[in-house]
Amino acid sequence: MSLPETILIAWSTLALLWWITALFLVRGTRRPGSVTTRDCRHRPRSLSIFKPLPPVRSAEEVDAIAVAVETFLTEMDPSCELILGVPGEQSDLWRSKVDGWREAFPGARLLERIRATPCRHANPKVAWLAELAPEATGEDWLWSDADIIAPPGFLDGIRASLGSDPRVHAITVPYCIRRTAHPAGWLEALFVNVEFLPGTLLLRRTGPVALGFGAAMLFRSDEFRRRVSWDELGASLADDHELGRQLAPVRIADTIVETCALESKLFPAVQHLHRWQRTIRWCQPGGSAALVVLFPLFGFVGALLVDPRNPALWTGLGFQYLAELLVVHGLLKQVGFSGPHGGRLLLAAWPALRCLIWLSAWLPLPVVWKDLQDSWSSRRRPPRGPST
Repeated sequence: MSLPETILIAWSTLALLWWITALFLVRGTRRPGSVTTRDCRHRPRSLSIFKPLPPVRSAEEVDAIAVAVETFLTEMDPSCELILGVPGEQSDLWRSKVDGWREAFPGARLLERIRATPCRHANPKVAWLAELAPEATGEDWLWSDADIIAPPGFLDGIRASLGSDPRVHAITVPYCIRRTAHPAGWLEALFVNVEFLPGTLLLRRTGPVALGFGAAMLFRSDEFRRRVSWDELGASLADDHELGRQLAPVRIADTIVETCALESKLFPAVQHLHRWQRTIRWCQPGGSAALVVLFPLFGFVGALLVDPRNPALWTGLGFQYLAELLVVHGLLKQVGFSGPHGGRLLLAAWPALRCLIWLSAWLPLPVVWKDLQDSWSSRRRPPRGPST
């Protein structure tokens, strides 16, 4: 056996050991994560939940986001308030939903704030959060993307987790994707469930971290005011990572939430994955580079370019590809993912696609947020106006 073949076998073995570990880590996530019941003998700290609504492109997106917001309204008690940021240019799309929530949840404190889409900060999500922050009265703040679906007992669980250790300044929550209505949504589901989730669950076992996830970040409002700079946060593409860095130490919660895969077109879905992977590279360049150990297909393809008639290399390439397909299928099954059959073509291509997406993060390509007018060439931009 030649030295290159020995290296490829070792490379493949390391990757497969990780995938076996990933299957073990994700086992059981089909069910909602465990929650801790709050001790009712103590007065709960008041909580402000921030929900800035993103621009929507269809009634389908409105309905999906509305279902997600309702899961939080269901969890709220009298100590909670939900601050809803509604883009003024789309307020008519949300009027019936907001009226329905007020009728269905009369005990929930729901604050609707209709504003022209804020642009004070380069990061559009942070611009909205800064606009809503003066409205918040809670001792604790929960920042959570609008498309996040909370499992039963979610708010009680993470509030108890934050209160159980005063040395931890924030709680962040990993997420998965369990369903999509569009074939293009498979791309986001594959990235989140296969690439993101296992690593996050492994990181959770190592203890507190210095990062966060946009799905949910719970922290004390006075701690935020003391430690966090709106300008630095708003100038960062990876606002969740920056918030976690400034609030560290952060604990990764035991529970898992669910996000929606709403993208219906393939090219915007690819842009989204590129933004995810490029952001990871910008925030953790060393860790992102080290991920090459999980891409032995690069080695097999490179070796075949040098020696295309080597049957052992073709056999190794086929084995590695099929092994990764089996692992991907197993991870999706563990999470409980379902989607239209048209997306199975993307599933079949995923071992190759994941290589190309990782590689794209190292090319001098801009990152697009929502449209071509909002592209980033680095992880930071200067603030657009005075800080909040």
